[in-house]
Amino acid sequence: MTIEQKKRSISLLLAGFIIFSSLYVTQPIFNGLSRYFNVSLSDISLTLSVSTFMLGIGLIIVPMFNNIEKKRMMSISVLLVSLLSIASVFVTNFHLFLVIRGLMGLALSGVPSIAMAYIADEVHKDRIRKVMGLYVAGTTFGGMSGRVVVGILTDIANWQVAIASLSIINLILAVLMVILLPASTVQTPNWVSPKQHFIKYGQLLKIPAVLKAMSLAFLLMGTFVTIYSYITVRFERPPFSLSESTIAFIFILYLIGTYSSINFGKLSYKLGIKKAYAVAITIMIIGIALTFITYLPIDILGLAAMTFGFFGAHSIQSSYIATLTESSKSHASTLYLLGYYVGSSLLTMLGGYIFIHLEWLGIGILSLVLTLTAVIISKSLFKNA
Repeated sequence: MTIEQKKRSISLLLAGFIIFSSLYVTQPIFNGLSRYFNVSLSDISLTLSVSTFMLGIGLIIVPMFNNIEKKRMMSISVLLVSLLSIASVFVTNFHLFLVIRGLMGLALSGVPSIAMAYIADEVHKDRIRKVMGLYVAGTTFGGMSGRVVVGILTDIANWQVAIASLSIINLILAVLMVILLPASTVQTPNWVSPKQHFIKYGQLLKIPAVLKAMSLAFLLMGTFVTIYSYITVRFERPPFSLSESTIAFIFILYLIGTYSSINFGKLSYKLGIKKAYAVAITIMIIGIALTFITYLPIDILGLAAMTFGFFGAHSIQSSYIATLTESSKSHASTLYLLGYYVGSSLLTMLGGYIFIHLEWLGIGILSLVLTLTAVIISKSLFKNA
């Protein structure tokens, strides 16, 4: 591996870390934020849903600025989101807090689709799955670290200290990413009008495989985020009654996702995409089923299996979308991620209402229905893969 390849790999890891640690920072402290702002649990879920929804909207807008060099776009994004996150800790009004979280979602959108397009442009097609697995591993580690740090520091001090500490770390990492990331070697195209972009989106949406890939992203990401959002609330209540610090350590399970995303990329070369994906989603379903048992060790085992399966499936899906079209790769990546984040937003909100009325039983049933639907779609998508 050359020095430039190492710099590229490290930079993509950092970008993934910053994005996901910032995006899901409120997830482990739903109960604490609910008490601080004096709003319901379903309202607090908006702190996550608004960010992911606006990120999805931003993903549609970002390709319209394709005349901006990819490194510059990602650099602006990671710096801006770190500064907005710092600003959020000084807010005492819930609606203003939601506005900042929404702006963070828009700022975050400058990385995911651009990073995937950057990898597709800069990495040889034979190595795309491995490099994509590395990027996904960075997002996994970021998602885990952000949740653990915030959960522990909230228990020790308060949520403002927790989020501020993480945000300052992310700002430092953002500067490092800007320094290390090599500029794109692919010539930056001329500006393209919004109309032409929407024509490209329309053309891609006529491809059944693209729609199926978007559906898988919507279903599995929505399931994953919903489970982690409300199992923390479940563990804080009887019969578990765990502290926020203890609950925070549950997110260390994300390390399993780091291992899974890298190795399922490799496994797909050995078994083929169809078989590797079937293994991943089967493990995910088994994990969800185990969480129905009200016994902490079994619940943790179920979460671990669900996490392992999800990140394996996501690694395969995200690399597969890049192979569906030779042109408009950034637009294809955008549509995939649109499904990914809109699923996260809408299904987390739905999960909030279900949890209020049916508690964990409702969340578990919803998750199984969504995942089994994904199984049906995947059989068609990967039929000839």
